[in-house]
Amino acid sequence: MVDEPSVLIVDDDTFVREFLKDALKELPLRIREAANGEEALRLAVEETPRVVLLDLMMPRKSGLEVLEEMRVRFPSSRVVVISSLDAEMLIQQALSQGAFSFIGKPFHPLEVADAVREALKG
Repeated sequence: MVDEPSVLIVDDDTFVREFLKDALKELPLRIREAANGEEALRLAVEETPRVVLLDLMMPRKSGLEVLEEMRVRFPSSRVVVISSLDAEMLIQQALSQGAFSFIGKPFHPLEVADAVREALKG
């Protein structure tokens, strides 16, 4: 349905992307996915996502690089950073660069759905 908000899942791990899609299956969303930062930015140009679930550690363009570009080019998109890294400095850097929130891996499906709901509220 056209009125459904779009969510872009960006992670280089196919299993994680599938897990995230499954966690969001009960929400009325259009879900797109990208395996790297370059693909994510290309898809965002085609359709600006309302919410981006963004892994920090990826090939080609890191999550922080994608976050920086998303904030400039698509300021209305809410970026939820997802990472297995538990480095407080990296989390703070992502939040200071404009990330809406942070979810640490491993995560529970309800945590993901709640984060997306909050991001959609703005």
